[in-house]
Amino acid sequence: MKIILILPTILLCNSTLSVAESQLTLSPSLVHFDYTEFGTANETLDRELGWLPGLEFKLSHTITTNWSVDIYSAYYQGTVDYDGQTQSGNSLTTNTDTMLLRFGGQITTELYKKTGVFAGTQLHQWNRDINSTANTSGIDEIYNWVEYSIGIKSDFFINQNNNLNIDIAYLLIRNTDLDVDLSRVDLGSTTLDLGDGTGTRLNLNWKRIAPDNTHYDLSLFIELWEFGRSNSKLTQGGSPNVLVTEPRSETQNIGVKLNIEYVF
Repeated sequence: MKIILILPTILLCNSTLSVAESQLTLSPSLVHFDYTEFGTANETLDRELGWLPGLEFKLSHTITTNWSVDIYSAYYQGTVDYDGQTQSGNSLTTNTDTMLLRFGGQITTELYKKTGVFAGTQLHQWNRDINSTANTSGIDEIYNWVEYSIGIKSDFFINQNNNLNIDIAYLLIRNTDLDVDLSRVDLGSTTLDLGDGTGTRLNLNWKRIAPDNTHYDLSLFIELWEFGRSNSKLTQGGSPNVLVTEPRSETQNIGVKLNIEYVF
């Protein structure tokens, strides 16, 4: 009886260990960046639009048949169009040098037949350099925030060589601060606390299953979030110092990624 009880246990352990694998994904990407700020009466103050090329990395590890973890990072940089107004209300058209950075992780557990739930967190940084024009001086701003996410994902198998995956997540935007630098016009600098926000992200991924260890995927994604209106604060080190406030804003990104995956 002891042998009969022990052998199934050994076989079960070996089966669990055999599913463990790791996957490294490199993703050249392109995102359409769409950012809008709103006044207290919900009027549009300014909008920034443009395409940003980027590169994403992801390291995934399947722990068991039901659990997996991901660690990922992303980098986007480029120039977008700025259409807004000055502090005095005059129209302003210029460009904004934009850099987006993010780093995070996610854990996923399968619930039923290729359908699972996940939770994750990401650290974001956005460097925003509104360029000067002949009549106005630009502004340097750096946004930092933490994103918490929870969502559901599912695989839809088309045939034995292809599958379609979709996931949707609810986002909480927290701990957002903004470094404002007005030193170009000697008005000093300060750090503002932005209001908490929420958002959502949708990913649609098509994968071609290959017999070797290298796979190629194509992903489309949409992500939306908002920042609440900030506190008002005097700058420091300026001549003179001025009171600054960051308005409420919304971001809507639409992008595409080519995923090159290597399983090891």
